[in-house]
Amino acid sequence: MALLLLLAALTVTHDQTPLRTACGEGEQAIANLAAGTPVEVRFAIADGSRCLKVSATVAGQNLIGYVPEGALTGLDQFDQARNSAPSLDAPVQDLTRQLRETNTQDGSPLAQAMSMLQANRPQEALSLLEKLATKKTADANLLTAAGLAAWKSDQTRDALDYWKRSLEQKPDRQLAALYGKVLREVNADKSSEKLYGSHVLVRYESGVLPADTARALMAMLDTEVGRISEQLGCNTTERLVAVVQSRQAYFQATGAAEWSGGLYDGRIHIPIEAGDAVDARLRRTLAHETVHACLALIPSGPTPWPSWLHEGLAQKLSGDRINPAMRVQIRRSAEEHSIPRLEQLGQNWSGLSTANAQIAYAMALAAADLLAENDQSDTIRNVLNNPDRLPQLTADLDKRLGM
Repeated sequence: MALLLLLAALTVTHDQTPLRTACGEGEQAIANLAAGTPVEVRFAIADGSRCLKVSATVAGQNLIGYVPEGALTGLDQFDQARNSAPSLDAPVQDLTRQLRETNTQDGSPLAQAMSMLQANRPQEALSLLEKLATKKTADANLLTAAGLAAWKSDQTRDALDYWKRSLEQKPDRQLAALYGKVLREVNADKSSEKLYGSHVLVRYESGVLPADTARALMAMLDTEVGRISEQLGCNTTERLVAVVQSRQAYFQATGAAEWSGGLYDGRIHIPIEAGDAVDARLRRTLAHETVHACLALIPSGPTPWPSWLHEGLAQKLSGDRINPAMRVQIRRSAEEHSIPRLEQLGQNWSGLSTANAQIAYAMALAAADLLAENDQSDTIRNVLNNPDRLPQLTADLDKRLGM
């Protein structure tokens, strides 16, 4: 998340731009910002005012205040970074892979349950495992799998119970980390109302989100899941879970950066406040996180799908575009060999400089554009159906990007 926080830096467009105590031209000015002053975006106010909470350094002092979106240069990069929060479901994927590798009996309940989880059928998996998991003789692997099934079915407290029993039998670093994360989420979570769509289950805080707004959000997410599932080929018989919370509860539960617009960690998480609009910006966020969720359901072989593919497709299918100046920069940097190839980006981009990180996200989108150049659905689905071909495809895309 720290990498993307760096990407959220913008600059002031005009001299003497007021940094105010709140949104609105009548609010008190804390300071006047010079043109070119870097600001760090904390979050966007989605009440129709097009206002941003930012921090800026003035005369050596860090100040926090509010400016209108129009006062800043580089807002497109902020929106891209805000919607490009990485998938945080690695512990879940690692545990799932670990369970599949340690279980050699293909016809066992555990093996069947793991196949169901991979296909996003957690309720079926839980039905298969829960009776076995109640027995005192249940082993740690079965309890871990039952917890994953319960968690993905939005039965979080049951998941914690299963995982606690598993850890008591066999300590596991990854499971302990997931247990701690989910426990923190439960303690901060006040959402209890549920809405069911064709493809999603949306759980939300009634005190934060009016019922009509919740229904509109659910309908929008349902549409995006249906569209993206069709394009990527991750259709499932069970609903994806989305948790919609106040910003404060979202940050406490997920540990995300303050400016984060959403994330996927095995479930889709969206921060929202009363009065926030169900608009095009929210649709982009929902689409972006849906792509991460969809890719997590498609078998990737011995290694997870690479970050460039995750971020490239997430940007592409949420409607992002590369500006012409960035395309020129990619080509120039590629010719100078000053940026890594796609195949070298791997799963972790935290070692990149800020400038290279900006280019990396643009490269990922450019690669997705090339994948979809002729026939978007067929080409991309063919890639996802044949993960063993991805290394050669990545090398070909590097060449087409000018490497």
